[in-house]
Amino acid sequence: MHLNIRITWPAWAWVNSTVDIIASLFAELGYDLISDIEYESRIKWWVNYFDVSISDNKSKFLTKKVDILLAFNWESLEKALPYLKDNATIITNKKHLEKLKEKVNWFNILDLEIADKYDNTYLLAILAKYLNIDLDIILEKIEKTFARKWETVVNYNKAIVEKIYESYEVETSKDFEIKRIWKSKNISYWNKAITEGAIAGKLEFFAAYPMTPASTILTEVIKSKKVTYLQPEDEIAVINSALWASFTWARSMVATSWGWFALMTEWLSFAVQAEIPVVAVLAQRAGPSTWTPTYHEQWDINFALNPTFGDFEHIVMYPSTLEESYYFWWLALNLADKYQNPVIMLTDKQAAELHWTYDELQVPEVERWEVLDNPPQDYKRYELTDSGISPRVKVWTKNGDFIATSYEHDEFGATTEDTDMKKKMTEKRWKKLQNFFEKEWFKGYEIINPEAKKMLVITSYTRYTAEEFVKNNPEFGLIVIKFLKPLDERLRDDIAKLDEVIFVENNYSGQIENYITKELWLKYIDGLKISNLRKYDLFPFYIEDFEELVK
Repeated sequence: MHLNIRITWPAWAWVNSTVDIIASLFAELGYDLISDIEYESRIKWWVNYFDVSISDNKSKFLTKKVDILLAFNWESLEKALPYLKDNATIITNKKHLEKLKEKVNWFNILDLEIADKYDNTYLLAILAKYLNIDLDIILEKIEKTFARKWETVVNYNKAIVEKIYESYEVETSKDFEIKRIWKSKNISYWNKAITEGAIAGKLEFFAAYPMTPASTILTEVIKSKKVTYLQPEDEIAVINSALWASFTWARSMVATSWGWFALMTEWLSFAVQAEIPVVAVLAQRAGPSTWTPTYHEQWDINFALNPTFGDFEHIVMYPSTLEESYYFWWLALNLADKYQNPVIMLTDKQAAELHWTYDELQVPEVERWEVLDNPPQDYKRYELTDSGISPRVKVWTKNGDFIATSYEHDEFGATTEDTDMKKKMTEKRWKKLQNFFEKEWFKGYEIINPEAKKMLVITSYTRYTAEEFVKNNPEFGLIVIKFLKPLDERLRDDIAKLDEVIFVENNYSGQIENYITKELWLKYIDGLKISNLRKYDLFPFYIEDFEELVK
């Protein structure tokens, strides 16, 4: 069973609580779900919607097609009509019915004359009764969701639901038999998982200036009350504060998007030169310039790969599941500490705001790596070592004084323009990440359905919908890229066995395709066909987009 419910409303009326209740109802009954929220940056007269895609067989994918629509005004209802399946059900206020009948008359319409402002609760109650969901469960979810409101508000909403269950006549859906199928599942969303993973990884300082779609990371950090945070005046202050916190041995992270990340570039270069660990979240959205700021695209792959000036190496990670969005962040903090280098964690608007169910999250193992508790009197912060990694000290450690400078320096941190020392320090910084995957316990990519001879190369949340496509079309497989830099060179050997690679990405120019093709010399593999599936219309990849590959 797969059920896609769309809740749509005018941009000026926010109804997230309705979505939260619907999602929690199905998670309570053991169903898997994934969501897709689309909202416009222009508020007056525009339309938002939230899709909740529900499955009883562990499938999580996005689809354009809607089974049940909850519409809160006529404009929202009208805009959703092209996406409704032929046998779809519409639940709406009776006042929209005449306009609707002028447009269509073949849908199953459940309407109600609503005289007060609680449209969301009435429509939610009709949905629950239509799907034969137990009354006690929905009353419990309403009480929990509205717990912070006045008791009279909670009781009024509960009374609406009870009245609908008692007197609203509706034939229970025959297409969707909703019952408990498994133990209750947890629900979270990507940016919350990022925050919780970083906190579990002993994040000690966080700085950010609110910028969609990274803003809710700051929100979750503040709500946690577990991390020292700063919301300064701009991104220059953000990155500076994080670097100084890291200098004092605090695990530090920043989060931002598009142009605000550009303001950090000079100080990311300083972090490379001074070998100061920091993790930066770069949350992509549609561009260029101010862009369409609340919509999705993957425009900043090249920016993440080349985030500042100078000749250097750094780490770029791109989680592809909610579980990875949790444990990649403590892994990123570990890697930043280990290699004393910036780590950029890519995400995007679609992933950042996706809600989905999960069972368990991996418990992190925190590693701080090279630290001297009793440094010698001639302590060298930038000591030339075989690995390129020099031991650090905590601030105020006896004999641990050194200079962290943006200039080229010697082993003590003193400024130098000596040609021999410049050569050695450049080699030292590059040496740290050489043979990266030989030193580590993980691969930079994952292969799904390895027997296939046609592989989709993907990143981020797109893997979920792509996995559903591969399940139904086993001649295709998936290569999920998780580390863009350093790039795992073992990938070339796996690609060399294939007939075709298809790069799937949400940008016009094919940034991932161009990068991997160049780095791994894919054009020189005999018999390999390189093609792509690109989308840059502000929306994510839906299952229907992948089905174009087999038409």
